[in-house]
Amino acid sequence: MSASNKTATAGVTALLIIAVIVAVNFLVGGVGFGNLRLDLTEDGLYTLSTGTKNILGRINADEPVTIKFYATNDDRVMPNLLKPHARSIEDLLLEYEKQSNGNVTLEVIHPNPDSDDEQKAKDDEIRGMTVNQEGDAIYLGLSVQSLDRKEILPFLNPEDATAFEYDVSRAIAKVIKSKKTIIGVMSAMPIAGVPSMPFQQQRGPEAWAVVQQLKADYEVRDLPMTTAKIDADITVLLVVHPADISKAAEFAIDQYLLGGGNVIAFVDPQSLLAQAMSTQPNQMTGQPGNLIPTSSELPTLFKSWGISYQKDMVVADMNFRGMLQNRPIPTALQLPHKAINQEDHVTHGLQSFTLMNAGAFGIDRKDGLNVVTLASSSEASEMIDTAAAEKLRREPLVNFTLSGKKQVLGVHISGKFKTAFPDGIPAAPAPAKESGGAAQDASAPAAGAAAPAAAKAPEKKKDDSLKESKDSESSVILFSDADMLYDAFCLRQGDLGVGLITNGGNLPMVLNAVELLAGGGDLVQVRNRKAPVRPFTKLKEMRESVEEKYRPQLVKLEKERQDLAEKLSKARPQLDLKKGALIIDQGTMNNIKEMEKNSKTIDKQVRDIRKEVNKEVEFSKTLIKGLNVVIVPLVVGLLGLLFAVQRRVRTAAA
Repeated sequence: MSASNKTATAGVTALLIIAVIVAVNFLVGGVGFGNLRLDLTEDGLYTLSTGTKNILGRINADEPVTIKFYATNDDRVMPNLLKPHARSIEDLLLEYEKQSNGNVTLEVIHPNPDSDDEQKAKDDEIRGMTVNQEGDAIYLGLSVQSLDRKEILPFLNPEDATAFEYDVSRAIAKVIKSKKTIIGVMSAMPIAGVPSMPFQQQRGPEAWAVVQQLKADYEVRDLPMTTAKIDADITVLLVVHPADISKAAEFAIDQYLLGGGNVIAFVDPQSLLAQAMSTQPNQMTGQPGNLIPTSSELPTLFKSWGISYQKDMVVADMNFRGMLQNRPIPTALQLPHKAINQEDHVTHGLQSFTLMNAGAFGIDRKDGLNVVTLASSSEASEMIDTAAAEKLRREPLVNFTLSGKKQVLGVHISGKFKTAFPDGIPAAPAPAKESGGAAQDASAPAAGAAAPAAAKAPEKKKDDSLKESKDSESSVILFSDADMLYDAFCLRQGDLGVGLITNGGNLPMVLNAVELLAGGGDLVQVRNRKAPVRPFTKLKEMRESVEEKYRPQLVKLEKERQDLAEKLSKARPQLDLKKGALIIDQGTMNNIKEMEKNSKTIDKQVRDIRKEVNKEVEFSKTLIKGLNVVIVPLVVGLLGLLFAVQRRVRTAAA
């Protein structure tokens, strides 16, 4: 065969291959033939998780689920940004229908402007987004329904695409369940919100997002901090900042746990939220609000569980420091992926945590209990008292000594517990005595009256309290920060301006914990799917490493600058009020000039060090870019050239 014939044959073969690829792409992607897809992502991001498949398997054939997907497809109004997002959603919903064995029906509706389908979207409470001056709106949402139970996802935000499978699977799990699980919430702070009083002009504070999210999936029961009994029908008890908790309430938690309940608790050595709420005026009276202690703990229960905790000590971490008040503060912890336990179901797959002035736990293992660390600081950390932590909000940390060990910030305790109250129900605190002795007990005999023959001993109540766990095991999940559940540290405003979206792992973690302990482990698997967009943690680690090298010099210069500032404040001229003139001598003036000169020298040294830090970081970034842009393609090209030479040698030999 001639060279020209070989070339022609190769060209025809290439065209046939292209035609086959186009045809398959049309049948599979365009028409949806069989909904065949090949997911080549590292973590199978576009394949239904095992948890979702388990939920679909629980659908009763007599109570099928209908999913109505509303997506505008008019090119005139639909933004190009949302078109591929809508297509990927439809692809995944087709996978739901396919995996349900006929128990899920998907209806795709295109609510274009001024159409009957647009009215259907409005009737189904799908949120429209106005896109032009004519008032045309686009729709991208869905409804999930089984019998009379219905869940709405009004807008599927592309910025929160990783939560899409979880949202749909959760909606299905809710509509196929006839009765809600009960979650108890106990807190010294108004996390469940404060209802507005009649004739009150201003509304009371709304429930925190974590409580609102729980109410969407469960029946939430608010429990007072003085509760003496926790009902057995509560599946999970959430305790947030139990400041000044009474022995009776601790006993109630103890008995609830031994009876098979599960506890998730967030304590705090220095709650910024409690501090802020205590200074805010009461909306009714205008006076300062109720004083909420800034520290909290569960002292009796901790001792029984083998947990040690200092409620006046805060973790400072130079590697994991985050931002607070627009500057890096070592007590504002920003924990990366590597600081979070990826083996435990509660925290698996979570990428980051934000904690504010968190404490630390010590662990003394008890028989029958298994303790797993969920989150920890880096080794570049130390414990500082709450006074020093408060000072950090105004000025930098000067004296810092690395502990060389990781501080435990969160734990998961499971197993069969023993009571923290072996003597039974704790005695009620004695009433306070009136001062001055002016008032007497009405039962005391009057002066000169005959005393009773014998004081009657108080009748001892029968102790039928539990001393250890019943047959089933229980779980306790502990974190050393309560502020981490506040909206500001869980959510952020989306770039599209369509509402708040999840920020970091704080909110997913507590919802994971509730779902897991409430028996909903399938949803935990769905929630913990990894995000397709991953942060550049390596660059952050490199910057931390460079800054750590220069930190001793910066700390020393900062100390010198503070000493100079103090000396300058004392050396300033004094005003003679009688003469109306400044009092200053030449020696003092010379000292002031010298100190100001030294201060400028220190400022220059600090700037030079900062420049050196940035230079090293930029060099590392350039090196990484070079490896990706130049070296990798070069290696691929060399390999291709090597294979080409090898093939030519074989052809020549043949």
